Amino acid sequence: MQVKRYEVSSISEALTKIKEDLGPDAIILSAKKINNTSNSAIEVMAARDENAKMPGKGLVNLMPPESSSLSENRDDIYKFIREEIGELKEIIRSGQKEKSLGSELEELKETMDKFFDILGARKRKFNPDINSKIYYSLLACGFTRASSCSILEEIGPQISSQDKITEEIALQIVEKHVIKSLPVRNKSKEEKRIKAYVGATGVGKTTTLAKLAARYSIMRKMSVGMITIDTFRIAAIEQLRTYAKIMGIRMEVATTKESFQKSLQLLSDKDIILIDTPGRSCIDDGYLGIMDTMLQNKNIETNLLVSTTASEDNLLDMVTKYSPFNYDNLIITKIDESRRFGILYDVINKARKPVSFLTCGQNVPQDIEEVTPQKIANLMMTRVIH
Repeated sequence: MQVKRYEVSSISEALTKIKEDLGPDAIILSAKKINNTSNSAIEVMAARDENAKMPGKGLVNLMPPESSSLSENRDDIYKFIREEIGELKEIIRSGQKEKSLGSELEELKETMDKFFDILGARKRKFNPDINSKIYYSLLACGFTRASSCSILEEIGPQISSQDKITEEIALQIVEKHVIKSLPVRNKSKEEKRIKAYVGATGVGKTTTLAKLAARYSIMRKMSVGMITIDTFRIAAIEQLRTYAKIMGIRMEVATTKESFQKSLQLLSDKDIILIDTPGRSCIDDGYLGIMDTMLQNKNIETNLLVSTTASEDNLLDMVTKYSPFNYDNLIITKIDESRRFGILYDVINKARKPVSFLTCGQNVPQDIEEVTPQKIANLMMTRVIH
């Protein structure tokens, strides 16, 4: 008997090779998955009678030879088949696992969405009609299902303690809860005179910096200096230089840590120094590292800008990716380009940083507003209450 071992990626590949090498009368002795390799592989042992002829074409016999111990009785044959089928099922499952991961995750997401819908709409801790209205109103405002359920869970005792409650009163309770959950700026601390603004491309850093420069110089009568380290975009430098010229503000350009320190010294007589940074991709770890070394100064206040036009995943990713900067505040931009702001609840609570400003347009210096948790909560719930 001629026995040959094959290491293949699939049974079909094994059958082809066995047919070519040993002919259609060959039999498969065993097939098992190889566990000690990085890639999925199957070890197949095949054999044929050395005296048998090898015609060019034919089907491979998958049953063990009549002379083998497995064919001594019918029970052994059935056992052999069951074992082989079990092995093949395991191989197929492992091969399909990676391909099906995406669909499985999508199924899981849909299931969780339904779960949160049911949880939010059917909890019986208080009037189910009020409960359901609040839950779906929060969803309509952009709150996630998880946050909506969490809020309902926490305010439940307050609502259930009241005999009669209207939807309007319940929503006011929700807003008060949101206000209390948001971080508050510590205004008792002395304001830092050097302020840096970081964030992804297109979030509006340069325009926001110009608005704040006008706010400090025109409205608060402070002497202002500006530094840009955004040398990746010539247009950004020219845009900021134009703003600086109009407002009569000195601007410096820094390309290295040394030139950045020199710029700070040149502007040491200013009341406020505002720093514009590149808007490159947040996944560029090298870029983040370079910026981090330039901004490593306990006297610099760092502000992370996030845009309401970004997706939920992108917003949550931003507050994580920029965490190495240990930013002090969030600035929410482009609220004039969005309609629902409930997602900010998750973003702010994940960052655990207060929101200092909102921007709502391109006009300098008008379209910027200093905010409090009360104003942020009202913005999140605007579509609910008004």
